[in-house]
Amino acid sequence: MSELSLLRIGDNQHLMVEGDLNVDTVARLKDEGIALINKLQSPVLVDLTGARVQGSAAVALLIAWQRHCVQRHWVVRFINASSRLLEIAAACDVEEILAFADS
Repeated sequence: MSELSLLRIGDNQHLMVEGDLNVDTVARLKDEGIALINKLQSPVLVDLTGARVQGSAAVALLIAWQRHCVQRHWVVRFINASSRLLEIAAACDVEEILAFADS
């Protein structure tokens, strides 16, 4: 069973991702994330420090959020991505598409 996953806007106005990112959580988090992103301003920073990546569903989630931002002509950056997430993105051949900030 998955641990609680949640999104929140941090004190620094970043979208904070905490908990498991897997097939059981990303559908809910996609819509919650879009609602929170709409409360922010460009550039949108998504902090993945607290994210526990458990497969390629996490990549699909980030692509959906990035697509949402691009449609609004907003800049988005994913910060503090784990090496596991970067490896999965590379295996899916999307590491050049996703806006990962340099660590």
